[in-house]
Amino acid sequence: MRSFLCLLALLCAGTASALSPPTTPPATSAATTPAPAARPLNPAQRLRLGVQSLMAFMNREPRPAPSAIARFLDTEIAPLFDFDAMARAAAGRVYLALTPKQRTAMAEEIKRLFLTRLTQGLTLYRGQQVRFLPARFSPDGSEAVIGMAILNPDRYPARIDFRLAREPGKGWRIIDIAANGSSAVVYYRQMLAREMARRTWARRPPAAPPGFHRGSPPY
Repeated sequence: MRSFLCLLALLCAGTASALSPPTTPPATSAATTPAPAARPLNPAQRLRLGVQSLMAFMNREPRPAPSAIARFLDTEIAPLFDFDAMARAAAGRVYLALTPKQRTAMAEEIKRLFLTRLTQGLTLYRGQQVRFLPARFSPDGSEAVIGMAILNPDRYPARIDFRLAREPGKGWRIIDIAANGSSAVVYYRQMLAREMARRTWARRPPAAPPGFHRGSPPY
């Protein structure tokens, strides 16, 4: 999972919320006319900016320490994920039976694992180059899949696909990642299924949802 999430970090740094459409106010005077609003960026443009930002951070000399990487990921990367949506997709129908506290615990556990693995994976970064693939949008435009090819992957996946969803008021956020076709959400869904097979949820509701600490994803 370290190699998978290492490359994940190269792209997700720039998927911030989409900007509002620009408007041009009536001209009044040079002293009072506000500057034009910035043109909104689509998900692919956001990802490109994120690559530049994170690569600049990782290419610093001396190389950032793991603690500095962890702080960068927590402040710059975590807000770009919809961990609640990832938990909801991983749990499936079981999610409806969880209490708000359990749902929050599940999302926080996914977040913790992602950031921990990203910190570990980024220590292996050695200047890998990437090429963006054309974005594919859902018919209603609410979701997009953006692929990235790794030109010199070494131990990294040759391709990573990011699935993003646009939510009113929150913009574009990552809801799943697939490395060489292996989905993170599907992996966690399978892990949950194995864990739930050893529990009786109806009789003994756990204080927190099943943990994700056993094993690592196969990518």
